[in-house]
Amino acid sequence: MNEVIRIPNIDKYIQEIINGQLILTPKKQYITENELNMTVIKKSSIEECLIEKEDETISTKKKYQSVLVDIWKSMPTQKILQTTTFNFKLTNENGENGYNWNDSIRMSFQSKDSMGTLKEIINMVKVNKFTIELSIKLETDRIIHFKIE
Repeated sequence: MNEVIRIPNIDKYIQEIINGQLILTPKKQYITENELNMTVIKKSSIEECLIEKEDETISTKKKYQSVLVDIWKSMPTQKILQTTTFNFKLTNENGENGYNWNDSIRMSFQSKDSMGTLKEIINMVKVNKFTIELSIKLETDRIIHFKIE
């Protein structure tokens, strides 16, 4: 076999040789925060999530609210209250005016929809100087990738 094989845009793939075979895997294309804010994430699901601070894992959960609570658990109460966009009460207001009590952070908060929760996740990642790598499967089955380093 003396044929030359040319592959355009090879830089968009991760190349591996396994058992003598060349395996090409597309590299993730990350969207910007602006693009993410314009994306409809209603009825979406988190496929992959990794939030870290240096070498410490903050969250790998797959539900928006669980990810956010993991971030809040890593923060002092005062810092949460100073930087959040959510409504909090320091008392157990479970079921009152839409508040839900969370034992792990010892506060009640009013939930938001997936987009509001995702915006708060990104806000808290920036406030705490965390890194995030997120893959979200949209209702259309398209998977988008977002990260902050």
